[in-house]
Amino acid sequence: MSETESGDLSQGWDAIDHALQAVYGDQKPEHFGAIIKYRFGGPDPLDGISIYRSDAAGRPHWHYVTYGLSDLYGERDNNDPPSDDKVSGYGFELTFRLAVQNGETEPPTWALNFLQNLARYVFETGNTFAAGHWMSANGPIEAGSDTLLTEMGLVEDPQLRTIQTPYGKLQFLQVVGLTADELYAIRRWNVRGALAAMQAHMPLWITDTTRPSLHTQPDVHAAISEGAAKDGSSTGSLYVDHLHIEQRKRLLRSTQTIIHMGTLSVRDLKFVLPWRLPHGKPFVIFSDTGAGLEFMPAQPGQSFSMEGQGTQELTLTINEAQMQALLHGLRAREGEYTIPGIDNVIWQVKTSIITNNQGEVTGKYEA
Repeated sequence: MSETESGDLSQGWDAIDHALQAVYGDQKPEHFGAIIKYRFGGPDPLDGISIYRSDAAGRPHWHYVTYGLSDLYGERDNNDPPSDDKVSGYGFELTFRLAVQNGETEPPTWALNFLQNLARYVFETGNTFAAGHWMSANGPIEAGSDTLLTEMGLVEDPQLRTIQTPYGKLQFLQVVGLTADELYAIRRWNVRGALAAMQAHMPLWITDTTRPSLHTQPDVHAAISEGAAKDGSSTGSLYVDHLHIEQRKRLLRSTQTIIHMGTLSVRDLKFVLPWRLPHGKPFVIFSDTGAGLEFMPAQPGQSFSMEGQGTQELTLTINEAQMQALLHGLRAREGEYTIPGIDNVIWQVKTSIITNNQGEVTGKYEA
């Protein structure tokens, strides 16, 4: 049984080791541990990351596995009675498969920071990951490189299934590097379906930072297009860079609702909306200011309506014609817009500023 530096038994850690032993036998992984644990004031949220060398699927790669998003030591155990629904810690650990490049004998260390940053996001926001989620890295996943992979999708690790630890269930979620146009296409449908379509070109969803976009592959493009047309988009909500709602009172006339958005917000709204409403699915955008804007598909014979005036949570119910007017009339360019059929609503659009993970300005977005 493993022991921590303080000598405490770590049954959660043991459970992860046992799952990996079933795949890798007696292989000794490279292991990078935190010098000072996060719970003791250290900078890195993960207690450790193990890296195995794998030749599975005929493609040599490094298999990174995290320790720390689940409950390793029983410290987060809330003493609830055992149940099938109880999860260990956040309920998952992250894995990452990175292709071995020519002549490479040691696993790249940039991936350690990459995984620590993803874990830091979970610890700091409380937002958890699940299979089917996606996320943008706001730049190359390998910082400072010229890789086209700037986005991520998450799937259940194809070799590590969900396990039961002494502290609850634990799922292994694999991070998959994606290009911007791949993710753009995926958002029309869903991550699971799209990654299944890509698997013939990306066995075990191994991330290769040197690869081109797979969206140009005819079979991948066709599968995503057909899936989106049949199912619509699974993206029910999006966090946007800027959203604010206010009311403008006018003498002897109806009050106007002013919706302030960034150009990136407009881009994302216009991309996802036509893959939601025609399939009878609502769509919501929200920001860290607490503002939320929900679009509901109108029922047959129903026209535009608005609920929530005077608040930062607004619901717009629109029909097909009004959605098309919105898609045509609202632009991802700074300016003020009105949309026929969506009465008493003004759309104020400001240029979005793009920053990297360090908060440094890297550009602006206008279509």
